[in-house]
Amino acid sequence: MGVFQDHSGRSAGRWALRARGLAFAVVIVTVAVIVSSYARGSFSDRFALTVDASTLGEGLAPGAEVKFRGYAVGTVRAVQTVGYGHQRIDLDIDRRQAGALTEGVTARFTSSNVFGSSAIELVAADGGAPLRENAVLSIGEGATNATVAGVFRRAARLTQVLDSDAVHRLIDLMLDNAASLTPVLRSFFETARMLAEGQQAPLGHYLGIGADMTGAFADLTPSAGHAVLGVLEQSAYFGDAVNQARTNKATDGVDQTVLLGISDLLTKHDPELAAVLSSVLDLAVPISVSLGTVTPAYNRIPNLLRAVDGALPVVDGKVQLQLELIVRTMPYLADSLDGGAR
Repeated sequence: MGVFQDHSGRSAGRWALRARGLAFAVVIVTVAVIVSSYARGSFSDRFALTVDASTLGEGLAPGAEVKFRGYAVGTVRAVQTVGYGHQRIDLDIDRRQAGALTEGVTARFTSSNVFGSSAIELVAADGGAPLRENAVLSIGEGATNATVAGVFRRAARLTQVLDSDAVHRLIDLMLDNAASLTPVLRSFFETARMLAEGQQAPLGHYLGIGADMTGAFADLTPSAGHAVLGVLEQSAYFGDAVNQARTNKATDGVDQTVLLGISDLLTKHDPELAAVLSSVLDLAVPISVSLGTVTPAYNRIPNLLRAVDGALPVVDGKVQLQLELIVRTMPYLADSLDGGAR
């Protein structure tokens, strides 16, 4: 292959061509760096936050989404493990979205989609001053985290429980006693069907009644709690061995003196005591029954007086007895009355 030679000496030399190629490569690399930085959001105005997590975010990595009210408002810039079970997470929030954050905002781990990709969710709080940049949010050990990975992990623990020997024995026991359990289950579902058919009000109505009763339970709970605490405080006296010995000494012989004395009294004087108790009961029972009828009878007195007053009205200055006859199947009786049938 022939090589071009410029005998005029006006073309670029070898070193000039190398310099041009190097400058072109520098331009290409610079443009690529600028474009990639722009794609990563390096030139956007970001609001920096830090999350101090006392628990590990399962699957959380740099680049993960930061969500606020369901919308992606930023990304995770860096995740750093600090000690055992402790993380420090740097966040970049869009400055326009950060204007809605207040000092009461909290953070938690969540999933950005159904495939289990972990993310950070900012939970808003009512009121408060605007959140300062570079503020530190905390995720405690007992924080409620809603990640798909966590759900799968808990489901795996549940399947381990369901696959245990105890559950297998329970299933085998139910299979062995199926004939005995069938009538019980049939009765249970029949009762549930009857309750559903005879339901007079929706379930929400009864739940509302139960909600109204919570106030009474709230008033009763402190009194019951104080009573229980009082009993516990009194029982603490017997926790000391010296107090136990003193109590045992004080009560020693009470059963011999009281219970055996009463049993001897009943044994020796059984006929006489039976006659006395029988006489007392013969008088006490009728008297108590009679006393029990005093109150209803007293309550009926006003109604009785009104009925008597209505049956004996005063007509033309004279008291007359008012009678009302209901005659339907005896017309001859009505005809025999003064004035004929009415």
